Amino acid sequence: MIITYQHINLLLFLIWSITMFNNVPVIDSADEILDRCFKKASKKVIADRDAFYRKKKTVIARTESFGTTLSGILESYVKTFPSIDNLPMFYQELIRIKINTDTLKHSLGAVHWAQQTSQQILAAQLKQLKRMRQIDPLLAKQKEIYGRISSIVKQVDSHLKILSDARSMFKTFPDILDVPTIVIAGYPNVGKSSLLKRLSKAKPMIAQYPFTTKEISVGHLSRKKGFHLQTFQLLDTPGLLDRPMEKRNTIEQLAIAALEHLAEIIIFLFDPTETCGYMLTDQKQLLVQMKELFVHATFILVENKHDITSSSTDFFKISCKTGEGIEELKDHLFTLYPHDTAKDTSLLE
Repeated sequence: MIITYQHINLLLFLIWSITMFNNVPVIDSADEILDRCFKKASKKVIADRDAFYRKKKTVIARTESFGTTLSGILESYVKTFPSIDNLPMFYQELIRIKINTDTLKHSLGAVHWAQQTSQQILAAQLKQLKRMRQIDPLLAKQKEIYGRISSIVKQVDSHLKILSDARSMFKTFPDILDVPTIVIAGYPNVGKSSLLKRLSKAKPMIAQYPFTTKEISVGHLSRKKGFHLQTFQLLDTPGLLDRPMEKRNTIEQLAIAALEHLAEIIIFLFDPTETCGYMLTDQKQLLVQMKELFVHATFILVENKHDITSSSTDFFKISCKTGEGIEELKDHLFTLYPHDTAKDTSLLE
């Protein structure tokens, strides 16, 4: 296979999207951080023939180890967090929905403050420590340094918890590729997850009750054309209800984020049998609302459960249960593939 500029770009994007949120280390609590630092410091022993200098050098080494280890831990927390403002808008929106962006930024700032302040305390107090000539004042100064730095870290314990929650949240984020994207949308329980499973190898949760999908599932649909592998990214989104944006819950907001920032094609899925629990008129009204919101996207209208009902509409008719109409839907999707800007996605083979 010839490696092209497109291959390199896609590979870099794959690596970036996978590692972007995975570089953040486990975020410990203030007490856990302090325990780690004290344990590491306690192992420091400096040899010297003179008993006083042996004790003094060991106290200084332990104090310095405690402070530098703590500063390094806090610095790693801040530096490994992705820059929120530089993230793709889709991920920025997920952060806004799941954990307030301003809150996260404030917590990162607080931990950075604790790191800087601890570092300054250590630098200033070590100078005094090194000038001391008696053991008791030396130990008292060491205790003072430990106390001041420990107090600083404990002040940001709640912020460390917020960073820890954010790290856990990041692990639920889907890995989004830079390829043409299809978002499957519609009311809850109309068969969106089942359709994703039919169109790709993704294995979303499927159950017969509303809002089964609480996160965004990702699959891929590929077809060879000449020397290229045309690939769509497929997203199964949580179900939407026909209601104003300000009344949408967190689960619905995830779907809106995907539709707004990722969707080039929207498969709007109907359940004409209404066994999903929602009237067809309500489903159609949601479609009207979505077309007003997402004018940038191409809409494909699909009726599911054609194995148990039929209608006179010109929508695509499928059955996620039997597979009826799925191949025809796939064929139509590839007629919409953006050939003029197609990316060579052979790396996904």
